[in-house]
Amino acid sequence: MTADIEGDSGHGAGDRPIRDLVLLLPLLPIRGNGEIDYAGAEPALLSQIGANANITMRTIHLGTAAIGRLLVNMSPEIGLGEFSAESMAALGWLLSELGDLAATAHLLAAACQRHTADYAPKTPKHIPNARP
Repeated sequence: MTADIEGDSGHGAGDRPIRDLVLLLPLLPIRGNGEIDYAGAEPALLSQIGANANITMRTIHLGTAAIGRLLVNMSPEIGLGEFSAESMAALGWLLSELGDLAATAHLLAAACQRHTADYAPKTPKHIPNARP
């Protein structure tokens, strides 16, 4: 696990899985009750969202573990008041939001994988991201 935290981000240098995940989500169909209509979505879209959600979870988990290691090593400086309470609170909120994002990515990945378990196209189709 140490090797993963120290060097392997879990994705290629040109990949932008979190950005791609966010820009693919608007392409999902929504039911009248506000729920995602996975059964009505294009399988290629679900496949891409599921892959990006999995990489997003891995990236967040590795990143938060690295932040935890940094905090442990910086505890003497924090105890001396060299870092403001506002900075520590901001870091806490960031970690909280990242945890929520990882949990949501997990739910999306699981749902996408459930609905594409038998999806195996001869020629993979790429769905372009929505434009921000």
